[in-house]
Amino acid sequence: MRPALIVRFAVSLAALASFGAGIIAYTSGRVPAGPNLPLAGALLVLIAAMTRRYGIALPGNGFSSYVIGVMLFAILDRGWAFVAIVAPFAMLVGDVLLRRLPLRGALGNAAHLTAGSTFVGLMYARVGGEAGAGALSVENLAPLALTLVLLPMIVNGTFYLELALGQTIAWVDARLTMRWESIVYLVSAALAIAWLGLLHATIPISPRLFLAVALALTTAGSLYVLRLGVRADELNLIQRLAQVIAAELTLSRSFERVQELTRQLVPWEHMGFARYDPRTREMELVADTAAQQGTMFRFDADAGLTGEALRLRRAVVAHGLARDQVILPGAETPGSEMLVPLYHGGNLVGLWSVRHSDPAMYRESDGDLLELLAPQLALMVAIDGSLRPVSGASDQTTQYIQTLTATAEEIHASSQEVAASAQRASQGAGQAASLVSTAAREAGQLKDSATQLAAAGDHTREAGAQMEKIANRVRTGTQDAVRQLTDLGATTEESAAEVDRLREVAAQVEKFSETIGFVANQTNLLALNATIEAARAGVHGRGFAVVADEVHKLAEASGREARNVGKSVQDTRRALDRAAQLIERIRGDLGQVVQNSAAWVQDLDRIADAALETARAGKQVAEIGRHSAGLATKITETLERARGGAHTSTQETEAVAAAAAEQLRAIQDLAHGATQLSALAEQLSQAVRFIRGGNGHP
Repeated sequence: MRPALIVRFAVSLAALASFGAGIIAYTSGRVPAGPNLPLAGALLVLIAAMTRRYGIALPGNGFSSYVIGVMLFAILDRGWAFVAIVAPFAMLVGDVLLRRLPLRGALGNAAHLTAGSTFVGLMYARVGGEAGAGALSVENLAPLALTLVLLPMIVNGTFYLELALGQTIAWVDARLTMRWESIVYLVSAALAIAWLGLLHATIPISPRLFLAVALALTTAGSLYVLRLGVRADELNLIQRLAQVIAAELTLSRSFERVQELTRQLVPWEHMGFARYDPRTREMELVADTAAQQGTMFRFDADAGLTGEALRLRRAVVAHGLARDQVILPGAETPGSEMLVPLYHGGNLVGLWSVRHSDPAMYRESDGDLLELLAPQLALMVAIDGSLRPVSGASDQTTQYIQTLTATAEEIHASSQEVAASAQRASQGAGQAASLVSTAAREAGQLKDSATQLAAAGDHTREAGAQMEKIANRVRTGTQDAVRQLTDLGATTEESAAEVDRLREVAAQVEKFSETIGFVANQTNLLALNATIEAARAGVHGRGFAVVADEVHKLAEASGREARNVGKSVQDTRRALDRAAQLIERIRGDLGQVVQNSAAWVQDLDRIADAALETARAGKQVAEIGRHSAGLATKITETLERARGGAHTSTQETEAVAAAAAEQLRAIQDLAHGATQLSALAEQLSQAVRFIRGGNGHP
């Protein structure tokens, strides 16, 4: 079991025991009921419930009320048993019926108040504390002081212990809440003592009524003053947040500080800012604690809670959200969310989202509190959006200038090389003139070689053409042979088919001869039986015996012929089998010959193609030779003209060197101007980085 649950169970058990003990104490008579006990109890329950209804909402999700002061009044007026019965009813009526809190939370608050108040009431009785009018006597000062100190410590101590063990205190500004809890308790305790003194004072009715009205006004006025004080604290936090935003100007620098100070105003688990894009009517996430760095996230500005906040033009507080009701940039559990639209100059510039997984975390007053920061945050988002293109432009300008500077330096180096090259060209022009004469002589030799090359090319072309003709004749003859072999193969296949049919006919004849032999044997047996029967018949069967003997002879002759036919058929089948094998072997050989012939035809095709290419190459060689001879003649003429222009080239290269020197000076001036422009661009970039959140240095 978790420690927070142990504390809650123990406090709840103590509260039940306290309530039961109070009932038993009154019903058993151990504690005197006193006059008008039910009326006094009901009236005190109503007063305590009203203090919960008109309690003070503190920054950081805290809450304080005069209810502990009312419990102090109950202890001092009628003792521990009275407070044990009044406390649970007061808290449940106030929190459930008037504040509309969930029953579970109200029961927890009632348990802490009942157990703590009853314990302090028992301690007050144990140290001899007086009830009623005697509670304010001088003799009762020590028990009264002890009760004043112990009551808030016990009630609030168990409450904050459960929050701390349950890690819920992380969502409450404990320092600010305890400070205001102490102030509210001191005021409520003073009012409780004043009301107790007025109740038991022995003064006439008129002054009593006047003092009661004055004390009631004082009670209401104290609540108003305390609310003003809390509001001042909230405004102080708002001012600190506004100062942070105004000092940083950009979201990238102030986001962490905004998170820290916002936690003192309202609890949150995740928060983020989105910028509005009027062109697409979408929100673009610019910073969020739930999104990973560099994540691009956009969502429709007219849908869901965002659309509602924009239609109302004010903060929207939503409770009990499901995952399909919200758009979340990361893996988080939806619960409660506050959306604050940001307007600058009447135009929507962005959205501020504050989220928590607890479905009942935020109050409507929290949204009103955050809305006080909306103008400053809108200005920050607007400035941040405006600086993005400026920053990009300044960075791009810096890159352009750096490129220009580098280009100028390259041109500067190239100009120096041009000047040096022009000088070297001037020196080499004289050498070129002497080389021209040598080149002219070599060009004449090139002309003679080209003429010989043209003649050799003609011979190669003629040989290639002759080879192509021979290859074509051989290829034609081979193709005819392949066609004949192919036809022979087809004939062989037909012969093989005929032999197969003859083998089938021979097999049928062999079966027929076997059938005839079988019939002859049966006939012979019948003739033998007929002879036997004729012998038995004696003289009367003699003629039948002659017929039977003839039939016997005929059957033997038929059997011999059938055997001869069967033997002949078997010999024929063996001959046909050998013929079929021979034809099959011939057909395979013919197929191999056809394949080899086809490959040979392909080889002949390649030979013919090679011969054709050889003829073409020979023709090209001859043409190149003749063309080279013509070029050699032209080169000789050109070199003669170049010999005369070498001197002119020397003069022109000197002019180029002078122009290159002038260009070099101009490029140096350009490089100096580019350097100054680069410095100005860098200053602009530093200024933009400083505004956006950089350190102002490259």
